[in-house]
Amino acid sequence: MKKNIMNVLVALAAIFALSACKKAMDEHVALTNVDNTVNLYEQLSAQANLSKFTAYVKSTGYDQLLSSSQNYTVWAPTNDALAGLDAGITGDAAKLKDYVANHIALTTFVASKGTTDTIKVNLINKKYAMVIGAKFEEANIVGAGKFVKNGALYTIDQAVPTKLNVWEYMLGSTDATLQTNFISNISTMVIDSANATIIGYNNSGSPIFAPNPPMVLRNAYWSSVADLRTESKQYTFFMLQNTAFTSETNKLTPYFAAADRFALVKDFTVAGAYALDKLPDTLVSVRGTKIPISKSAIVKSYKASNGIVYVMSAIPFRLKDKVPTFKIEGELPFGFRSDKSGNTFYRLKLDDKGIPYRDIEVYNHAVSEYYIDYIRSGVPLVKYKVYARAIAGAQGDSQTASFTQRYFIYNTTSLAYTLFATQTVAPLTYSEVYLGDYTPQQYGLLNLRLTSAASTAQNVNTLILDYLRFEPILP
Repeated sequence: MKKNIMNVLVALAAIFALSACKKAMDEHVALTNVDNTVNLYEQLSAQANLSKFTAYVKSTGYDQLLSSSQNYTVWAPTNDALAGLDAGITGDAAKLKDYVANHIALTTFVASKGTTDTIKVNLINKKYAMVIGAKFEEANIVGAGKFVKNGALYTIDQAVPTKLNVWEYMLGSTDATLQTNFISNISTMVIDSANATIIGYNNSGSPIFAPNPPMVLRNAYWSSVADLRTESKQYTFFMLQNTAFTSETNKLTPYFAAADRFALVKDFTVAGAYALDKLPDTLVSVRGTKIPISKSAIVKSYKASNGIVYVMSAIPFRLKDKVPTFKIEGELPFGFRSDKSGNTFYRLKLDDKGIPYRDIEVYNHAVSEYYIDYIRSGVPLVKYKVYARAIAGAQGDSQTASFTQRYFIYNTTSLAYTLFATQTVAPLTYSEVYLGDYTPQQYGLLNLRLTSAASTAQNVNTLILDYLRFEPILP
């Protein structure tokens, strides 16, 4: 039996080795036409049908680059492809240099004709291009590549202009001026993470910075939604025309007050680029909200260097998606009363159905009215039904007796914490408990405090929380 197993393993190893050899051989065969006597610029200059691009390379100084020992790949448009090149590019030295750089990448790339393999190529103008089989962006690769001592040269049948990224396109567009003006002008102060000192990490994995970290002014959309300037990522971005933008904003005003426009635009960005033929009827924004998509509402589209932009005449968001149910997780506290002398446990357990859950327990702390603080920002102005789940007495838990804990919410009028609900936690109660209805005084911050009994006794002043669930009551 052992001998048979060994034979099978040897056979499998031989197959993998042969596969690796074949791959290496294929790559070697693909490069058998390497001419080690010339460099890229010399090869480019030798092809009469590439004379226009060659002239652009020389005038921009990239002839020196392509004559160096560093390896590059060039996708050169033919003279015919360049016949209609915009005079605004050829007549502007900076734009022409960027245009030429948009066809050059560091290192050697081997095109795979007859396949649908996609290679994301970092061009020397810091943009990215997609090489899919024998296509470079929208252009077709004509004939075989020429491999020389410092790289590869491909001939393409179309000029490939430098694309704007999503952010650049939005700023230059007049299709959705209300949206553009709002997004481009929202700013906030954020920690300069590149220069701040990290002293630890919290339970969610986010860094904890030393006191008084350096701050910088930054666009709030980049910080809290997505930095649409980032060339290395791909986004699908929606621009809503003014009439629809105003209508959707007005629907949100009763719930978000002055933050209504941000509540709308924060869900205009989706991770990944969805071409029109791949666009579903619903997408999910980077903030986790469902976006209803009707192709009939698409006014125009733009393929950006880092994704795709759709100008829309309508995006009819559902209110329940914009004002969703949310949870406050017990194991993600904001802070604690400072004089704790007991034990805090961040637990991973199984419930009565065998489903894992995480919670927090503070046990045997000997402090009367000890508390845990929780913070939730961006809370809409709507009445909520509030439910709690706190599980005591599970295997390994010392808390086997019933106990009470209280929930206080900070009142912005009285500037004090007000009792919201008292919960009796009975052992092995796995279901949610309804605590009551809660309506914020205003849109914004929810500051909640889970407080123990007014006692120092063990098993009496315990705190346990899996989560609090806030379910909005919507029309």
